[in-house]
Amino acid sequence: MKLKNYILLILIIIGLATQAQELNCKVSVISPNNQSVDPRVFKNMEIAIQEFLNGRKWTNDSYKPYEKIKCSITLNITEIPTEGTYKADAIVQSQRPVFNSMYNTVLLSYKDNDFDFDYADLQILDYNNNAYSSHLTSLLAYYAYMIIGYDNESFSENGGEDDFQQALTIINNIPSQVQSQYKGWNKLDGTRNRFALVDGWLNPRYKMMRKAFLFYHFNGLDNMYTDASKSRTVITTALTFLQQVNKDNPNLMPLRVFFEGKKEELLNIYSKADIAEKNSVVQLLSTLDPVNAASYKKIGK
Repeated sequence: MKLKNYILLILIIIGLATQAQELNCKVSVISPNNQSVDPRVFKNMEIAIQEFLNGRKWTNDSYKPYEKIKCSITLNITEIPTEGTYKADAIVQSQRPVFNSMYNTVLLSYKDNDFDFDYADLQILDYNNNAYSSHLTSLLAYYAYMIIGYDNESFSENGGEDDFQQALTIINNIPSQVQSQYKGWNKLDGTRNRFALVDGWLNPRYKMMRKAFLFYHFNGLDNMYTDASKSRTVITTALTFLQQVNKDNPNLMPLRVFFEGKKEELLNIYSKADIAEKNSVVQLLSTLDPVNAASYKKIGK
């Protein structure tokens, strides 16, 4: 009887491990100076958001504990107009390990300047995949699916399709009056917004961007340990795919977000290339990411 109970316990543990949640997210809440709110409110907020992200099962996929996606959300509260009402911006980042190395590559690095929300101290964060619950949980769920989508896209062709579709569903579930109250959900909310980010991934017009993202990570970075020179060539091919997208829409939001997270990595990748390759890639990167053209010129030196 004791043996049976032991075996059952082992099976339960194994079962729980195979059903592990997807995210390993570190949440930081930065509160404004000279405010009257009890600092414990911000600590409770930090804990609640972190537990919400890490404690939920967002997909039907099985993740082992070591496969959890490393990510972070840094929430910077800029104003508290009334008690329980917060104006904020948020930096959302995620990364994944590169095969056969100790290096983690940044997949998503994005600053959301419209991360405004309501929160009551010790509030339970409710969420329903099929309906709107609150603005805060919609924001968090949206970024949870975007983080998972970015991760899956780096491993397989259109791997993040279901996750991006779920992020779009979250947008569609937000009532029109809420979208009017909070910026960032509507495609008319400037050139940088949550709709533009997910729409860029799902729009068939930009399928070459998804191909480039997979080539860059799975075919390029993940083989860097085996053959660095060949991997750089693959990464350059990925950049030429992005060049096609850039010609069609140079302001495509996922394209801009990609280079915001990859500038330093690209400088490092091509630092060991020969002079001809360096000169060629400097010109390519300067065209794709003109904002950082001065930084890319360092490659050729």
